[in-house]
Amino acid sequence: MAKRSSSGNSGIVVAQEIRAMIEANNSIKGPEVLTALKEKFPKEPFKEKSCQVTYANIRKNMGLSRTIKQKPGAPKQKTGRPPGRPVGNWRAATASASMAENAVDMSLLQAAKTLLQHCNGDAAVAVQALKQIAALQMN
Repeated sequence: MAKRSSSGNSGIVVAQEIRAMIEANNSIKGPEVLTALKEKFPKEPFKEKSCQVTYANIRKNMGLSRTIKQKPGAPKQKTGRPPGRPVGNWRAATASASMAENAVDMSLLQAAKTLLQHCNGDAAVAVQALKQIAALQMN
């Protein structure tokens, strides 16, 4: 859908004019664009807020805007406990439970060390040996 011309009879497409100004000088500011439009087309009435919105949208589409501020009415991101989770310090509880599951007794660690010594320190060979033992189901 093509852009509409302004309400005047001259047939100016304000967005095209603003885009051309930004492409020529991408460091131009919004009020400077408005004054340049008024100088270029002195008989044409321009709405200041409309020109500013068009200027901002074109800069955003061209990737020239520096920051994207959150709109005043936009919902804020929620922080804290997700819905359906128990009240309290649930993260610490899951961390301690996972540490208890991963706890290994010392004799198993010593056996793993002995296996690595027999494999000359090569962990890939040790893993291969463990897979072969698991395939044979030797416990």
